Parts: sequence; C-alpha cells; structure tokens
Amino acid sequence: MTLRHLEIFSAVCAQGSFTRAAEKLNMAQPAVSLAIRELETFYAVRLFERMNRRVYLTEAGRTLRQYADTVLSQFRESVEVLRESGARGFCSFGVHVTLGETRLAGILTRLAAELPEMQVRACVQNSRETERMILQNELDFAVVDNVTVSPHYLVEPLREEALAAVCAPSYQTDRETLTLAELAGERLLLRERGSGTRNSVDGGFQAAGIPVRPVQESVSTGALLACARAGIGITLLPRPLVEADLAAGRLRELAVADAAFRRTYFLVRHRSKYLTDGMRQVLQVVREEIAAP
Repeated sequence: MTLRHLEIFSAVCAQGSFTRAAEKLNMAQPAVSLAIRELETFYAVRLFERMNRRVYLTEAGRTLRQYADTVLSQFRESVEVLRESGARGFCSFGVHVTLGETRLAGILTRLAAELPEMQVRACVQNSRETERMILQNELDFAVVDNVTVSPHYLVEPLREEALAAVCAPSYQTDRETLTLAELAGERLLLRERGSGTRNSVDGGFQAAGIPVRPVQESVSTGALLACARAGIGITLLPRPLVEADLAAGRLRELAVADAAFRRTYFLVRHRSKYLTDGMRQVLQVVREEIAAP
C-alpha cells in the first residue's frame, strides 16, 4: 500500500464515483478500480458498496477515510513545513463575522507591519463553518464565538463580550426595559443558526424555557442593523457593532430586566496541527489584538 492508494481512495470518497474520481485524478477508470481492489485486499475488508451506479462507503470504509484524511493532511503539511525556508512562510486563520467587521483590519495591518515575510490569508465565516475548516485542515487556527466540545481541539478563551438589544427610536415600544418574555414577543432580527451570536441569544432564552421565533434571520449583521434602523424590529448584536449607531442616535438600547446576553471568544486549533514559527507569531498577534480592550 502506498500514499497514492490513499489519494485515490480519498478521491473516490469525495466524488462518490470511480469514474468521476478517475477524471479528477486524470487517470483511467480501471486503474482507480485496481487501486481500490488492492486496498481491499490489503485490509481484507470491503470498502465500498456499489449500488445504482454509485459507490457508498461501508463501515470499514468510513473508518479508513478518517485515517486517510489524517495521513494525507499531515503529508501535505510536512511538505509545506519542510519547504519553508525560514525567510518566508504561510498562515491561514479564521475569524467569526463580528471580528471580521470590527478587528480584522487592525490585525492584518499589524501583521503586514511586523511580519512582512509571512503570507497571511484570513477567512471570515460563522463559527460552525470555521470549525469545519479547522477539522479539514483548511485553517491553521481560528477565533470563534462558539465551540463544540471535541477531543480534536485545543481551546483557549480570549475575552468575553456583551450583546445589546437595540431598535430604532421610532420602533413602537415605549418601554426602555423589557423582561425576557416580553422581548421574545417582539419582532426579533437575529443572526443565523450556527453563529456564535445566535447561540448566545438562543441559550439565554432556552435557559428560561422561553421559545423564540425571529421574524428575520441573516448571516449579515449589516442587514440586521439596516432593518433595525428602519424600525422593523429589535436586533441583538455584540456591543462594538452597535456603538456607532447608538452614539449617532440611529438606534436606542433596550435593557433586559431578567437576563444578560454575553458570549466568549475562543482561540481554536486542531490538536494534531503542527504550527511553524511563523504561524506561532501570527497566532500571538491575533491573540493580543483580540484580547485587547
């Protein structure tokens, strides 16, 4: 068995077809089939079920895929690490949407000034997608505002931040303080499920046993703010995102009498991820910038 066998196996898993895998790898289809038969002979198990012109992983195949993904990922990583000359490196990290809008520009500016030799790629996604990218080795590390408990992660809390309930001055409620139950009955404009902000909001309502049914859900904080300014409803967002609107009088803040919505930012990376010296320097800059007031 060779690394090429695992590359072919991984391609068949991804494509769900021997033919499409062969096209992806620029190979003849019989050569792909032969490689899979050799793997099945080597492990003495069946890796795929062939049904309806498609192939499906068996239980043994699913197990091998986990190992194959790890082996291939570490091999690609070793190439990057060993080819890194020390004078130049590459780092890819992720941040959640709020940080993308409030702090990412400052982070990238500082990295360009302090580590000009590093090639840096930043990715802005919600926490759910960012975790997937960490597991798939598409990111070296990330800052998220919600993290799944997993033995695969190394997790470091960085800071805690409050959420604010805000609406337009013209929004039709004469109350400046609402109970949690009253807030749930208002027209709520919330982030999409899977985002850390939404998880923090849902967690506050769920702890009190109160269902919440937003009239709008969006991946865009800008869209939520625009609708809140227009008087459509109440949005709950991290305070740094609403401070300018509050100061300008475009929004007003509502107090919630019996709850406090807060969230924590976490630095997350895969436990098996090897970090070069350059990656560690980038990580330290990100850590310092996020933890700063």
